[in-house]
Amino acid sequence: MPYYAVAKGRLTGVYSNWSDCKSNVNGYSGARYKKFNTLSEATQFAQSGSSNSSRSSTSTSSSDNLNYHRSRSSGGIHKPSTVHSATQIPSLNSSVPRASSTRSNHQKIYVDGASRGNGKSGIPKLGYGVYYGPGDSRNAAVPLSDVDDVRRVKPTNQRAELHGLRHSLRDIYDDVKKNPGSDKLYEILTDSSYGKNAIDSWSKKWKTNGWKSSTGQEIANRDLIEESVALYDEINASLKVQLTHVPGHRGIPGNEAADQLANRGADQM
Repeated sequence: MPYYAVAKGRLTGVYSNWSDCKSNVNGYSGARYKKFNTLSEATQFAQSGSSNSSRSSTSTSSSDNLNYHRSRSSGGIHKPSTVHSATQIPSLNSSVPRASSTRSNHQKIYVDGASRGNGKSGIPKLGYGVYYGPGDSRNAAVPLSDVDDVRRVKPTNQRAELHGLRHSLRDIYDDVKKNPGSDKLYEILTDSSYGKNAIDSWSKKWKTNGWKSSTGQEIANRDLIEESVALYDEINASLKVQLTHVPGHRGIPGNEAADQLANRGADQM
């Protein structure tokens, strides 16, 4: 598979698809990037550039409890010169001892997707929301156009839901790296059965089959699922992250808040 290395851009690193790479170099003055056939060559090139690139986000004030940021990158918090490839998620085991079975912290993260204009002419408006709690700075409302090339990759409800799940897994991965030895239990709650099952159930067989379905076709949304599974497995090697399905539009406060954020994201497309 090809690897897209960014040595100088908004976020340096190695990407497994052109869409993610492009979002980090397009319009960036002096960007340096290149396509490679091997991960080792791509990683070497990416690490040869500046280490001062960082995630760009625009803070948005709100008068209610859904204070949030609008991500302008690929949906999560990253470090410069990190390999953002689903084939290689840096291990957490070297810095994070396995947590004890007694957990005092339970972090719930609600995610949701929203759409406008599906089935109509033109590009539909979609977004996703990530909700940690009232006034939490990690709450996010993200339009799909910020994380996908929507003219090349068809925006769908499934991609919106998966982007929300990947965003939260990236957040958790970074949190674990920052807080070695934590005993926190992370729970991601989603009303998407597809998103949950794709990551913690169906992926086992897909991975064995080279990310192909039973009919031999490459699975839809492989880019998002493959990275999410790699993050999910790596986190669970040290701590515990649980995916929980919740019914949508049933008055569950966290789910309703994530839905509001997802709709704000869609409105920004």
